[in-house]
Amino acid sequence: AGALRGSVVAAARSPHAQQVLQAIVHHLGTEDAAFVAQELEPHARAVAQSGTGFSVLVRLVEFFADDARTAALVDRLLDDLPGLFCHKFGHRVVESVLSGGLPRQRARVVEGLLGDLQRFARHRFASRVLESALLQGSEAEQAQLALGLMGQAGAVVSLATHAFGVNIVRAVLGVPGVSARALQYLAKAQHRLRKDRYGLELLQELGMAAGRDGAHAVVEAAGALGGA
Repeated sequence: AGALRGSVVAAARSPHAQQVLQAIVHHLGTEDAAFVAQELEPHARAVAQSGTGFSVLVRLVEFFADDARTAALVDRLLDDLPGLFCHKFGHRVVESVLSGGLPRQRARVVEGLLGDLQRFARHRFASRVLESALLQGSEAEQAQLALGLMGQAGAVVSLATHAFGVNIVRAVLGVPGVSARALQYLAKAQHRLRKDRYGLELLQELGMAAGRDGAHAVVEAAGALGGA
C-alpha cells in the first residue's frame, strides 16, 4: 500500500493498478486505507467519470462511508450532481451513495433529482439513479419523487411509453400510498399504451392488456402488485 502513496490518482486511472486500490480498500483498515480517499478528493469528479476510477470510489463508499475522509470526498463529488447523473460511469458512483452513503448525502442526491425529474427519468443513465432512489430511498423520499413525477399532467403515461421511463413507472408502482394513483392513470390510457411496445409490456405485467374497463383493470393490477 505504501508504494502507491502519492500516486493514487494515476493508479485509479490504470486498469491494473485500480484493482490494487480496490483490494487495499477492501482488505485494509480505515486508517491504513485513508490515504486513498485523501488523494482522490481533489480529483473526485474526474475520477468518478473515469472508466477505471469510478469503481475505486464505489468501493470506498461501500466500506468507509462513515469515515470523515471518504465523506469529504463524496461531499465534493456531489457538488456536480446533474453531470454525474448523466454520465456513463459517474451515475454508478451516485447509485453507490444511494445504497451506502450517509443520510445527508442520500438526501442531496434526491434533491438533485427533484431539480429536473422529467429529463432524468428519460435519460439512459440518470434514469438508473432515479430508479435506485425510488427503490432505496426512505418512504418520504420515495413519495416525494413519485409525486413529483406525477405532478406533470400525462407524465406517467408518457414515461410508460419510453424505453427508460417505463422502468421509472415500474418503480413508482412500488411506492406505498402512490401506486394506486399511478395505476389509475395507466388504466385510463390502456388504449394508447396497447399501441406502444413498452406500454404493452407494462400492461401485460400488470394483467391489464386484455382491454378491461378502467375500474376492473385497476383492481386486477392492484392484485398483481400485492394490493399496493
